[in-house]
Amino acid sequence: MTATSLPRPFRRSRPVAFAAASAAIIAASYFATALWPRPTPALPGVPSGATDTVVAPPPSAIGSGTDGLLAALDHEIGLWGASLAANPSDFIAAGRLGELHLQRARITGDLGDYERALMASDHAVDADPIFWAAHTLRATVLFALHDFTGALDEARSTYDADSSQLSALAVAGDASLELGDLAAADDAYSRLAELAPSAPTWSRMAHLAFLRGDPTAALRLVERCLASTPASEDPSGAAFYAFQLGELHRSAGREGAASAAYEQSLDALDGYVPALAGLAHVREAQGRRPEAIRLLEEATLAIPQPDLVAALGDLYALAGDAAGADAQYALVARIGELAQARGGIYDRQLVLFAADHGRNLDEALAAAEAGVAQRHDVYAFDAQAWALYAAGRIDEAADAAQKALALGTRDPRIAYHAGMIALEDGRTAEGRALLATAVAGRAALPPLQAERAAERLAALDAAAVTR
Repeated sequence: MTATSLPRPFRRSRPVAFAAASAAIIAASYFATALWPRPTPALPGVPSGATDTVVAPPPSAIGSGTDGLLAALDHEIGLWGASLAANPSDFIAAGRLGELHLQRARITGDLGDYERALMASDHAVDADPIFWAAHTLRATVLFALHDFTGALDEARSTYDADSSQLSALAVAGDASLELGDLAAADDAYSRLAELAPSAPTWSRMAHLAFLRGDPTAALRLVERCLASTPASEDPSGAAFYAFQLGELHRSAGREGAASAAYEQSLDALDGYVPALAGLAHVREAQGRRPEAIRLLEEATLAIPQPDLVAALGDLYALAGDAAGADAQYALVARIGELAQARGGIYDRQLVLFAADHGRNLDEALAAAEAGVAQRHDVYAFDAQAWALYAAGRIDEAADAAQKALALGTRDPRIAYHAGMIALEDGRTAEGRALLATAVAGRAALPPLQAERAAERLAALDAAAVTR
């Protein structure tokens, strides 16, 4: 295929807006900016230069946590950057540089790293338009930046052009899932299971099984991922799969098992922020608030993502530190203001924060409704339902909540929202059952909402006894 016979015009990057937004948030919060997309781990058998190749850290970096991995990545970035500077037409160097920046972004959460990955992929494609690995890279970065439609178009076109790009097939499945097209995601993952039976494929299948209300199948698949991913060989992969295991246990209310999984994740990769945050929620549910606060302080220092900052504010509020809570909530609002330049990366987190805390409800509802128009997954309907509930529009909230429950996804936060809405809608028995499910998995709820759910359930039980 020649450059003039590309299947479609590929999407270009938006470097100025992204770079400006990144710089602004760094200045506002004193930390690198963050986003925490669901990772898309590497697939085996993908040709050299494709998106998700894991950098093998030098022996000195193994066991030294995120700092060691970042040092190894920075060393390689310097080498490949010098190579590209010496020969700007070197599409291999540009592609490799993009891969390294993407891997760095997945550790740091810094939008600057994602933007550099996107620009490098553009550079590689410009240098050689049929370098399909660079198109795969670009699809992956677009996915990470929550441009799911762009990622899907890029990934499908790439896989149609070069069926050896299995990572493109994976991104197509991931983007379909985020857009609410479970059938397309299932088809992509089934093909991956035939072509590349491996931990990254099983991890994706586990996420789909969880959404479809089969946490037992999800658990088996993630345990299989962990068994096939030694931390000594792939610390970042082992950390992610242990974290995914912890999330499944946390949603099911198995706090001890969740704690062990998060600790395993941190053993694999010291300082891994998702595991720090998960463990903090478990510690709060276990009544160990000072430890929960310490863990979330460490997590937000590394990656001040809105939901983590909000959870830390909740813990401060519950501990009686009103000034500390207000400072965290103000930071969430500031992140939200600056995030508008990036086009919806944090929208769901900000919608739920607004509804949880009764802030900026008109804006939150508009964002939630825009999200449903773009993405038809259960979490879009859940965010819409909760925003409608906070705005007092109960009939509409009930309709959206039923859509969020439609797949049978066993997520305590969905159950909590739907339960509170059902109670307000006069469906007491249904609401109580949903709240009981939510409270059983309270470690998966934001701290203040976990308290409110438990209090509301206790009040319902007390009322039932007195009748």
